[in-house]
Amino acid sequence: MSARDSNRDWEEDLAQIVGDPLAFQIGYRVRDLQQKSQQIKQDGAQMLSEYVRYELDLLPSTSQIELFNQQVSQLDADVQRLEQRLQALVK
Repeated sequence: MSARDSNRDWEEDLAQIVGDPLAFQIGYRVRDLQQKSQQIKQDGAQMLSEYVRYELDLLPSTSQIELFNQQVSQLDADVQRLEQRLQALVK
């Protein structure tokens, strides 16, 4: 399929065959189906994420990640202070 074909108004082509009202209804149903399938895909991804996070407890929550990052930063600061104290003792 070329770029030109993807921009083609298939609903207009269909209208020439079956008439405007029926082509509009078919187009409406196709667009509705596309929208619903996209929503189902998004809902499924969210449900899978929640299942993995809460039911299997495999993924940490956002607050757990933030707490871990704070603890790592605190540990880094503590190690830097300890290194400075050790350097002062060595001199």
